Order: sequence, then structure tokens, then C-alpha cells
Amino acid sequence: MGQIRRLILILFVFFAVGGGALVLGFYGYGVAGRIAERSEESVAASNRALGQKLLDRIERVIIDGDRNFFRLVSLDDPREFKALWRRIVRLSPAVNGVLVLDERGRVIHLVAQIAEKKERRRFRTFVNDVIVPDLALDKLPPEEHRHLHRSYQGKRFLFSYIRRHPTGAPDYFVLLQLNVPYFIEEVFEAEFGSVASSARISVLDDNGEPLFGQAIEEIGSLVFDENFPTTLYKWRLQVAPKALAEMSDQGRQRQYGDLALVASAVGIIIMGLAVIFFALRQEQRANALKSVFIANVTHELKTPLSIIRMFSELLALRGAKDAAALREYAEIITRESDRLSGLIDNVLDFSRIEGGKAAYHFAESDMTGVVQRVATLVAYRCEQAGVKLNVDLPSDLPRLMMDESAMILLLLNLVENAIKYGVRSEGAEIGLHLRRSDSKVLLTVSDNGPGIAKDERRRIFDRFYRSKSAQDSGTRGSGIGLSLVKHIAEAHGGRVSVRGDLGKGSIFEVCIPFD
Repeated sequence: MGQIRRLILILFVFFAVGGGALVLGFYGYGVAGRIAERSEESVAASNRALGQKLLDRIERVIIDGDRNFFRLVSLDDPREFKALWRRIVRLSPAVNGVLVLDERGRVIHLVAQIAEKKERRRFRTFVNDVIVPDLALDKLPPEEHRHLHRSYQGKRFLFSYIRRHPTGAPDYFVLLQLNVPYFIEEVFEAEFGSVASSARISVLDDNGEPLFGQAIEEIGSLVFDENFPTTLYKWRLQVAPKALAEMSDQGRQRQYGDLALVASAVGIIIMGLAVIFFALRQEQRANALKSVFIANVTHELKTPLSIIRMFSELLALRGAKDAAALREYAEIITRESDRLSGLIDNVLDFSRIEGGKAAYHFAESDMTGVVQRVATLVAYRCEQAGVKLNVDLPSDLPRLMMDESAMILLLLNLVENAIKYGVRSEGAEIGLHLRRSDSKVLLTVSDNGPGIAKDERRRIFDRFYRSKSAQDSGTRGSGIGLSLVKHIAEAHGGRVSVRGDLGKGSIFEVCIPFD
């Protein structure tokens, strides 16, 4: 129950911190996004203000000019009127002509930049038949100033007109034909040129074709796009920051960058929590394995102690009357004492390795002598277990720099495992073989037992691990023997491996290099 509560606590902390990291990350991303939005809104507001200012400026130029011209209109003397306006039309680039209409909307005076009489009559007819119907003069209040901006027969026209209501005389209308190309080429250039270094400016006609500048395709919150209010109302003014594309790209990149940063931070936090969780799980698993190890070692220690105690009591009860029985009891006590001593040595060696205190005393030694000594030590165990021990030792092996005691412990562990787990039927055999391969000495311990599953071969050298077949056999073990074998082999610059198929035995091979 304690382990379950601990696991629940770990999971709670994991999800609490992970959830907090996610919330914090998305909050940070939201704050960064809002800052970016406010920055963009500031740029958009500044651009809108500039666009509105330019619209107002063009409107004011046209309207103020029209009103100045309207002040010059007087019908007291028609000849003086015509002479004055001929000079004005000839000298002023903003006006192409002036027309005076009676109260019924018919042209009574015309002054225009048209030399031929035939063309003048045609223009008068055009105004009477086409322009006047679009003006709605009957609905125009006195002294109100309006504009007509249209295209007729593919030609652009801008008319400015007003209704005059003189005292004691009938109403009349003044109609100015303004010079459209002049506003495009002169007025726009003069008014927009001062801001061209910091903004992109375009004027589009009623078909969306650019009249000034280049059309701005990137329509969005940063682009000002509105029609002229009262004068050139068929046209649109577009204003955008000079580096609009770069700003849009930077905005997207900043957004992606912020998202990547938040995701990285959250990922690192979650990864850290996962590592902690994994470490805790490993520690929990190691603790569980240690508990099994303690139980197994306790049993392993109790078994030889119980046998030694039992035969010691038999010796004490019977005395030395039966020499054969006395010798047998003594041999059993000696064998179990050796077994107990070996187990204790394994535990002590493992403890030193775990504590980082293992020390090896290397000296030039003969590997053949090590194998022969181990074969002598296990001969009685093999005889009792009904196992045939085959030893193959070549005569030309070089001497190795090694810790002889450690190598004896390594080989004893491999042979003990073969006796414990590899003996399952009549005709059981264990092979001890030494051979030379290039600059290495290969030590092989083989058996014809049940073998080891492929997915367990790497794990059997981990501390406290016992394979499924070993556990199913009911044979007790500490789970540290093969871990010691691996450590000793690696301390000598070598390695240990296992091969073989299930049901066909196992072959453990220790490879030790030599100079």
C-alpha cells in the first residue's frame, strides 16, 4: 500500500507540474501574442491616421481651389466674364473649362480649352444631354458645392458645381470642368511625395487600376484602403508601411518563434518530469529487486547453514564410532561451508562494486591454470548433480595480465549457473573451453539445458535480474552472479555474451584481450 500511495503521489506531482507548465506556457504565449497585436494595432492606427490626413489634404486642395474659382464668377457683364475666364482657363492648369447654366439647367456661357467651334458645340451638347441629367440640379440647395466624378465613353471627368441665388435675379449654376490628369500628375505627386520615403501610396480608379503608384495587394489591418469622400469619390487611396511584407513576415516569424519557445520550455519541463518519474520508477524497481535479492540470499545462506548445523548435530550425537559416516559428514560440512563462503564472497564483491570500491590486482597469470583450478573445485558438485564436465585446454595460450582471484570467481559463477539451471535431464553436460582468436582469449562455458529466451539475453547481466525460466524452475538465486561476471570481464578490458536457442542450451563466452 505504501508503494501504491507513493506512485499515486508521483503521478499527482507529475500531472500537476506538467499541467502548470502547460498553463504557464500558453499564458506566456498569449501575453506575447497580445503584445504583438498591440504593436500591430499601433502601426495600423498610425497608418490610418496618415491615410486620412492625405485624403483630407487632397480634398482640401480641390475644394479650396474650386471655391476660389467660384468667387470669380460674375454675370454682370457677359463680355467681361468671358474675357476673364479665357485668361483663367488658359493660365490655370487645374481648370479645363467653366460653364454657366440657367435655372432650367441649359448652358448659357461656355469657356473651355477647346479651339474649334465644332468641338465646342459638341461639348455643349454633351454637357446638356449627358452631364446635366446626372447633376440633379433641381434638388441642389442654393450655395451648396458638389462634385460629379464619372467616366464617359472611356474618358474621366471631374465637375465641380454650385447653385447661385443672386438677389433680384433668377438662379444660375456654375459648373467647373477640372483637369483630371493635372491632379494625378501634379497634385498627387506634390502631396504624396513628402511621405513616399516611409509609406507606399497608391490611387486606384473605379476599375481597380493604379493611377498613381502601384496597387497594394497585401490587404490587411496594416493597409489603409478608402475612397475619396466627396471629390474623387470613384477612386481609392491605399497607404501601407514601406516594409509591409517584412513586417508581416516578422509578425508570423515572431508568432512561430514564441510558439516554438513556449513549446520548447513546456517540452523541457515535461521531459524533466518524465526523467524524474522514470528515475523514481527505476528506484522503485531496484528496491523491489533488492527485496527479492535479500529474500533469495537469506534462503541461500540458510540452506547451507541448516545442512552444516544438521550434520554437526549428527556428529555430536554419534561421536566418532563410524569412520565412514564421520568422513561423509565432514565432507558434506566442508562442501556446504565452501558453498556458503562462495555466496558470501559474491555478496561482498558485489557490495564493493556497487560502492565503487572494487579493486583488482593485475599480474601476469596463466588462464589455463585458472580453468583447471575451477574444474577441480566443481568436480564434486558435478558428480553429485550427475553432470559430465568436459574441459578443453590448448597448450599454446599466452599468459594474460589479470586478477587471478577475480577470474576464478567469474568462472565459478558461470559453472555454478550451468549446474543450477542447465541440468534438466539425463546426459547433462557442461563444457569448459579455452581458445585463442587473434589477439583475444575466448573462455566458453556451455550447457545443454533449457536455454535463455532471446529477449532476456541482454537483461540477465543486470543486477538482481533473474530470467523467467530461472524463476519458473523454482531454483533459488541471488541475481548478482552474472552481474559480477560482466563487471569482472569489463574490468579486464573484455566482454561477456550469451547465445543459444530455447531448448538447446546456453553458451556463455568471455572475451579477454592480450597484448
